[in-house]
Amino acid sequence: MIKTEFIKELAAKASITEEQAVQVNEILEAHHIIGKKSKEAVIAEISEKLGFDAQTAENISNAASELIAGNLKNKLLHPFGDNDEDK
Repeated sequence: MIKTEFIKELAAKASITEEQAVQVNEILEAHHIIGKKSKEAVIAEISEKLGFDAQTAENISNAASELIAGNLKNKLLHPFGDNDEDK
């Protein structure tokens, strides 16, 4: 998945604007993907930079994690495919 697709999907899944999704993507890129402390740091930074309460920030973080995990799984299952589900 390319970054622009990820941002659009994150915006739709988390019910945020694309501009907010860009900021969330930047926050995610600045932190490690795995680890409880990393997740807590991501949630805190989303809350601080975007002005969301902790629960909303956690929901956004979870939505992003689900998208990333789903795409990694798809890559592992179909390493040589173009991964277009429309086909």
